[in-house]
Amino acid sequence: MEKAHCFFLGKLKKPNGLTGALELFLDVDDFHPYLNLDYVFAERHHQLVPLFFSQPIQVAGNKLIARFKDINHIDQASEWSGVELYLPMDLLPELVSNQQYYFHELPGFIACTPEGKVLGTIKSILEHGPMQWLVVQRNEQEALLPLNDELFGHIERETNRFFISLAPGMGELYPFLFEE
Repeated sequence: MEKAHCFFLGKLKKPNGLTGALELFLDVDDFHPYLNLDYVFAERHHQLVPLFFSQPIQVAGNKLIARFKDINHIDQASEWSGVELYLPMDLLPELVSNQQYYFHELPGFIACTPEGKVLGTIKSILEHGPMQWLVVQRNEQEALLPLNDELFGHIERETNRFFISLAPGMGELYPFLFEE
């Protein structure tokens, strides 16, 4: 499996107990659809390798605990700490609305104001703590624009346009966004 055909699911955090269980971080809005997975792909040495669950993911308070086949001791589990997890794109939950989107869809879209003014091309999405930022390029310069539910307008997949309101001060901070 190639990483280009997968989406980032989360990370293996650290061992939990002495029997090889690992604490998980899942970078998803709702972890429930992922509790009964058969496998995940883990990135080791720049390759994706399958890890097979030996039982469903357990919810323990605010922790997610996973047990994998062939990882039966804390020393084995320690070797997997910090490893990124991926799943094939076809396992992404279907979006309920055509106005929902996944972050991996947005690079290449044209960022526009609600009035239709083109701001630039979305290069990537940065996630820093609870904040998400659109990296928008225009005239070989980049702007970081905050992305949240209040600023998101709508998405037009047919025209590859992503409409977003600018937070106060963004026009002054990035005047090149408004140059012709």
